[in-house]
Amino acid sequence: MLEEVREWQSRPLDAIYPIVFFDAMRAKIRDEGLIKDKAVYVALAYNSDGEKDALGLWIERTHTTKAA
Repeated sequence: MLEEVREWQSRPLDAIYPIVFFDAMRAKIRDEGLIKDKAVYVALAYNSDGEKDALGLWIERTHTTKAA
């Protein structure tokens, strides 16, 4: 599966995407042995032929809240 992910990450992208959507959802992710609630960001786009493409996925690195 890691090989498929690497291929997807290194694939060529179109020069122009007329429509791009950015979204996020919260998910429980194992991080450093703990289950943490993190944001998963996704970028989806349509190329000029109307084909949908997932441009990327990102997982929130940290979630901190400071009280004043």
